[in-house]
Amino acid sequence: MAAATAPSGSSLTGKSLMGKLALRLQARAAARKGGPSKVAAFIADHTGTITALGFADTAAWHAGPIWGYAVGAVCIVVAEFKVRG
Repeated sequence: MAAATAPSGSSLTGKSLMGKLALRLQARAAARKGGPSKVAAFIADHTGTITALGFADTAAWHAGPIWGYAVGAVCIVVAEFKVRG
């Protein structure tokens, strides 16, 4: 059975997975004449919010299950409002 390897001549070698994704998205945006895609703009707009909500929910669970459920529900409502408007 042969092992799968990444191409050795790739400019993405040695970068993290998120770094590779960012470089790939930047290259695609540069190739397009209309600027970044709608998906890239959506991700850039919501990444910080979803990360903060996840952190708040995790911290609430450390305070106890009642706080975890309460803050989890609030986080879901805030995320839905942020994404759907």
